[in-house]
Amino acid sequence: MGNSPQLLWNMKASHKTKPDLVIVCQVFYPELVSTGQTLTELAEELASRGLNIVVIAAQPTLLPGSRKVPRILDHQGLTIRRTWSTRLPKTSFLGKLANLSTFFISACGVVLFNYRNSQLLLLTNPPYLPLLGWLCHLLRRQSFGVLLFDIMPEQAELLDFIKRNGLLAKGWRWFNALWYQRAAYAVVLSPDMLEGALDNANLLGTTREANARAKTRIIHVWSDDRLIAPRPKATSTEAARLQVLNRFVVQYSGNHGRFHDLETLLDLADRFTSSDGFVFQFIGEGQKKKLVDQRLASNPRPHVYSSSYVPKELLADSLAMADVGVVAQLPGQERVCYPSKLLGIMAAGRATLAICPPNCAMGRMIRDQQIGFIVSNGDVAAAREALLAAKSDPALLQRMGENASRYLRDHFTLAQAAKAYLEVISGPVGSDDLRFRSSAPAEQEMRAST
Repeated sequence: MGNSPQLLWNMKASHKTKPDLVIVCQVFYPELVSTGQTLTELAEELASRGLNIVVIAAQPTLLPGSRKVPRILDHQGLTIRRTWSTRLPKTSFLGKLANLSTFFISACGVVLFNYRNSQLLLLTNPPYLPLLGWLCHLLRRQSFGVLLFDIMPEQAELLDFIKRNGLLAKGWRWFNALWYQRAAYAVVLSPDMLEGALDNANLLGTTREANARAKTRIIHVWSDDRLIAPRPKATSTEAARLQVLNRFVVQYSGNHGRFHDLETLLDLADRFTSSDGFVFQFIGEGQKKKLVDQRLASNPRPHVYSSSYVPKELLADSLAMADVGVVAQLPGQERVCYPSKLLGIMAAGRATLAICPPNCAMGRMIRDQQIGFIVSNGDVAAAREALLAAKSDPALLQRMGENASRYLRDHFTLAQAAKAYLEVISGPVGSDDLRFRSSAPAEQEMRAST
């Protein structure tokens, strides 16, 4: 696709003005996966607060056959610059590896030759992307931070992609320690992930732990409460279309990743029939999507429904048709990632069924704030009893949903997250000018402080 005169002008303009921040991440708008949508929301909010931001991203891999987007795109105050990479199916391990590696190589070239004086914010997608920050710091003392959405190599070890404590894993941990010492800051999504990050950099119990812990900020993942808000199930057009207004909907919506415990949820669905009044929805894509489809192909069940991602503009309507939203995380994954889909469920004012280790940070929050039910991985009997109890007590479900919505708006809004990121981003480079320039409109500042 050719660039229009307006896009070419934007490309030239982006080089004339030094960006305050260059964000590098493989997935970004208009991606439908949670990482892409979450980061897009954050970048849009930071741009609205005065930051001049350039985003380096790959071409979206929305769905098979999707068209490419322009190489330079002006979006909501952001300049998005697409680098070349392969666009092979992400459900194939080799295809995903090729996509990650080709993006990494091309992104390194773009940053090294164009943005030497800007602060870098690097995500762990691809997981070795912090190498770019280390290299830029080594060559030209460039400031960089790392946002850890996933922590390697432990996640790869848990999924048996690499040998536990093998040569590759040891080398990866050594490299993590290297970039941790050079980074201006690191951001993790939960207390569990903080310990995982330090452990995966061989920093726990060392003389460098205190410094690494001091530069690591916990900023929880968020939900855009302007987009998703509690609304009655009766108002959901999707619920009407699928004829589930009078059914009890158990909804899993989001990435079907290797680290999600969809096996327990599928086994749970097998414990019900259509006559029980339940409907189980699997909405999204990912490696385990084929597991869902294989189960349905071998044993079709009218009370189990599978579909692809929901466009962002329809997400609130889709979440509104759920009676209970599901998060399902395999044991050990609480140290290396955090299920952002939980925040969407909370924003929609729905109770959560969490399939996870009961004592992880997410499980403790759900229990302490009384926003849902926690069952251990594989405990199908307990999960079935929880759903039967939820269906029989609408008042309990309503209280849980109200608790969830209130707690999210007190702690996990996009405005609150953006304010925290702005503090972190402004601090390490020691630029008072950046702080002065990054001022939000009055109504945004008021919303951020509530």
